[in-house]
Amino acid sequence: MIRTEGLTKRFNGTLAVDDLTLHVRQGKVFGFLGPNGAGKTTTVRTLTSLIAPTSGTAWVNGHQIGVEDDAVRASVGILTETPGLYTRLDAEQNLGLFAKLYGVNDVHGQVKTYLTMLGLWERRDEPVGGFSNGSPGVEPPPDIGRD
Repeated sequence: MIRTEGLTKRFNGTLAVDDLTLHVRQGKVFGFLGPNGAGKTTTVRTLTSLIAPTSGTAWVNGHQIGVEDDAVRASVGILTETPGLYTRLDAEQNLGLFAKLYGVNDVHGQVKTYLTMLGLWERRDEPVGGFSNGSPGVEPPPDIGRD
């Protein structure tokens, strides 16, 4: 569940999110679409308690932003365009580090569960900098000028 009332965010006087009021019910899927600079990432970062709103309020999974930030962060996950992974650490080290930071019980067991689920358990010792980030690859040039 996500609910906002008059959510606003300014950066040094620049308006990034303007008086956003919305309600997304439990179990529903909601997406933000818009051009670069429309405030999509700022809204998501605010709703995940990574940054504070300038004004207004919001609740995520029943927890109020700015009041219950630890509970908000514990109840959501976010993967931005640029993931915050340590590229020279391997997959197991990265997940283990974040699991410890978030107080996950049975760190090794949980890391193994999720790497296995993603088909990465056999690659757990590889630095994540070599993993695909899901972006489409660059297409090779067409065969122009070849005999």
